[in-house]
Amino acid sequence: MLNSVSNYVYEKRTKLSRAAGVIGGLYLVGQYASARITDTRDRILEDRIARENIRKRFRQNMQDISFTIMTYMPLLSKHILDEMDVESLTAELQSLSRAAKRQNVRPVHEQSALPQHQQSPRVGSIWSLESSVELVHSSDAQSETSSASFLSVSPRPEVSQLAEPTPSAPFGEPKTLSESVVSSSVVSSSSDSGLVSAHVSDSYHRPSTDRFIYIPTECSARSKADLWREVKLLTVTRTLTVLYSITLLTIFTNIQLSLLGRYKFIQSVMQLEHDEDAHSRRQSEPFVSSMLFSSLVDLTRSQDIEALLDQKTGWEDSIWQEGVDAETERKFLTLSWWILNVGWKDVGERVRRGVEEVFEGVSLKSKIGAIELHRLISDVRRRVEHEITFEGTERRINFLSTLLPPTSSALSHLLTRGGFPPAHSDTHEPAFTALMEETRDLLTSSDFALVLERALDRGTSLLFDGLSRNVFAGEEVRLRTAGVLPGLARWSSLALNGMPNELVDNLSDLHEVASFAAIIFSNYGDHFR
Repeated sequence: MLNSVSNYVYEKRTKLSRAAGVIGGLYLVGQYASARITDTRDRILEDRIARENIRKRFRQNMQDISFTIMTYMPLLSKHILDEMDVESLTAELQSLSRAAKRQNVRPVHEQSALPQHQQSPRVGSIWSLESSVELVHSSDAQSETSSASFLSVSPRPEVSQLAEPTPSAPFGEPKTLSESVVSSSVVSSSSDSGLVSAHVSDSYHRPSTDRFIYIPTECSARSKADLWREVKLLTVTRTLTVLYSITLLTIFTNIQLSLLGRYKFIQSVMQLEHDEDAHSRRQSEPFVSSMLFSSLVDLTRSQDIEALLDQKTGWEDSIWQEGVDAETERKFLTLSWWILNVGWKDVGERVRRGVEEVFEGVSLKSKIGAIELHRLISDVRRRVEHEITFEGTERRINFLSTLLPPTSSALSHLLTRGGFPPAHSDTHEPAFTALMEETRDLLTSSDFALVLERALDRGTSLLFDGLSRNVFAGEEVRLRTAGVLPGLARWSSLALNGMPNELVDNLSDLHEVASFAAIIFSNYGDHFR
């Protein structure tokens, strides 16, 4: 029996060896394929977890950006509303109008009771008053007196009140603008502006304005026209300054926190890898050797990671090795002090020049529609966002000096004002220098120019959406320029103090802004290949 089996195996040895080889090969291939599938599945799972982790980090970073911007808004609001105080000018105009009405309605029987030799001067005085008022009413500015009372219907809040959310705060809702805008439209179409102005002035009376004394002369008429001109220019200037300042602050804060979030994410990933590798080494080695040499293994792993980074980066990129410490992070975030205290004034001056060039020839009596106003605002934007070169061509500016200090001395002064003593105001630290240089590169890039243009377009669209709903009832509606000013003043105030802030929310949700932040947050691949 055994002989027959052995003979059979001997005779079939070639086929059996081939079959064994095939079966063994299939087994090895199966094991290899199974291992590769397992590795691929694990890699996909790890990649999915990593993507989900970075997505969560980025989403949290965007929430931190929105919260940080809102913490800056009270300070920016205080500076802009104090420096561009449209409400004080309108209060002065109200006081002049109120004083003129009081002089005009003086009882006639007081004159008849006077002696004959005293009536003549009084009659001459009344005639002089009527002549002065007639002269003021003949000018473009004086004919729109009644609109001044509407600009201060909703006085701007104090800084201490900015933290209290109000249901009517968002500037996009019709309720917030209807009180001032509807009344201004009625006034602009009224034939007797003096009576309406007197009625509104009594309804919204301010005690402080009673201290003004009005003497009806030609000099006061000219000053009143100058006040109306200043109200017109300052209202438009403040509106566009608010738009530019909030837009630049939003994008700049996105750049700051995206850079810091990226380095923190990299450091967390490296620390996690370090801990996992140390844990796997401790499990694979004997207990005794693990107890004796664990510190040496961890130190060797750390040195290996640092050596890899030294090969990939230079000394100027040491931030990838050391990360961002708490003091460097505070210094970098302190850079926002510049636009909140200095940079917005630079923007306001550029806007002021553009508004004077465009709106100087626009009369307060001339009627204007939404399309014409949009054309004027676009003309101002072109003058603000572009400059003329020596060759006579236009080029877009990058607002670098608006967002960052232009000199090292200004940077040191900024850090000192931000709370850092001179001994800790060193601006040549490797990590801080790397952050500053990367920020400058981003602010001068074409991506920033595109994002800024899209964000300003969105802000302008929000402005005209609010005006279209609450000021211009339709595309064909045309109002006097003085009737549009209350809506602009109200919009700028709500854009600064609104809770929730529609402008900040829309800019943060803008696709280009979020994409720009995502590019910055994920720009680390070249350092780890």
